Amino acid sequence: IHFVTAFVPVITSLKRGTRITITQEKGIPASTTTSLTLFQGEEPEIGRRKAITSLLTFTTAATTIVNPFGSKATARSSSGLDILVDDTGSEGIAAITQSEIGKSVRRTAVRSAQIADRIDLSWERFSDGLRDKNKCDPITNRRLFDNGTRRDGTKIGNPVLGAMCDPIPLKPLDVEGVAALVLNLSEKAAVGSGVADEAMLRKREASVRDLVSASFSRAAAGEGEQSEQRRIYNMNVYTKLRAYGELITEKMSEGVGNKKALNEAAQKFDVAWGQNILESLAKGANRKNFVPAFPLPSPEDMADRPYNEGSLYDALGSLSVALGKMQEGGLIGHWEISVPEDDYGGVVTVAVDDDISIGAQILLREQGRALVGSTVIAMIKSAMDGAKISYGIDSFFIDPTTTRQELYNPTQLLVSLSNLGE
Repeated sequence: IHFVTAFVPVITSLKRGTRITITQEKGIPASTTTSLTLFQGEEPEIGRRKAITSLLTFTTAATTIVNPFGSKATARSSSGLDILVDDTGSEGIAAITQSEIGKSVRRTAVRSAQIADRIDLSWERFSDGLRDKNKCDPITNRRLFDNGTRRDGTKIGNPVLGAMCDPIPLKPLDVEGVAALVLNLSEKAAVGSGVADEAMLRKREASVRDLVSASFSRAAAGEGEQSEQRRIYNMNVYTKLRAYGELITEKMSEGVGNKKALNEAAQKFDVAWGQNILESLAKGANRKNFVPAFPLPSPEDMADRPYNEGSLYDALGSLSVALGKMQEGGLIGHWEISVPEDDYGGVVTVAVDDDISIGAQILLREQGRALVGSTVIAMIKSAMDGAKISYGIDSFFIDPTTTRQELYNPTQLLVSLSNLGE
């Protein structure tokens, strides 16, 4: 008889008598600090999600499966190793995975993952419910959720920002001004970065618009003049960026045809688009125009950074002016730029609420298009390249009002720059 036994790594590492406890420090939400502590030698900690998964897997994964194939369960291979066979003589792992017991094990594993998802979500909502929803940050005008305090009274990490305490409504869309400017500058960037000439760009745009216009029209039917104008702008962003992305992809497939070349072409377009916008909306802006959302790191903390501090603040000042004009023109809502103190100048975050083209951006990403269609990301890339500061970039679509997946409706673009100058 052969036995097949599966254990998760954290379980196999335990010895008889090892004690497992869930610990939580006073004043810290369970969703951020609950950990599994193993009292055996060192005391490693794992996060809430892995703790749940590990405990569930312990009850399901440590399962012994008795070979169901009778006397023909094994055969000797030419190399002298035992191999699995079924009653028909078929070899390989299918003898286990296609059996009733194998299917049962897979169903159990899936159910365990589903249970972990439900517990994790319930845990997160319970923790969210403990937060003080009346606590408001006076600088950013956002709900401010603390990560808690250490025993010496110091704060743990950065505060978590939620929805606006006093919502700031979008301004009317300046259709003929900043909205038209941003769209026209995208075409200029496409020509300048070598995507295609104007005639080819417009021909592809017309083709994409014919394909998608009906869907965009249904999305905002009967919601008023401003909604209609924003819908048209959102559609125009999607149409142009999808068209340009398709042309870049086709061009790369005819040439080098690799992922690196495609990414470089997309980066070249983004930087050109961002530069065009910054030159048009923030010409001459510098560090004096930068108003951070939180206190900046001290000069001593910034002294060891591998980049010029003044160059970074000049770039963020230019970005601040451009974002301010886009807000006045109704393209975006409230925005914040932060250089967190406890990251010592190694991180910059940019949060933008109510970007009216966020629908186009999400759709472009979901479809895996070459270009993501974000003016904010394009400006950030251009500003950082102009400052000659290297960076890693991540971006997220966030609903700051809820964690409930069935109600989740992203309205905020959060961009995180890390490893600055490294």
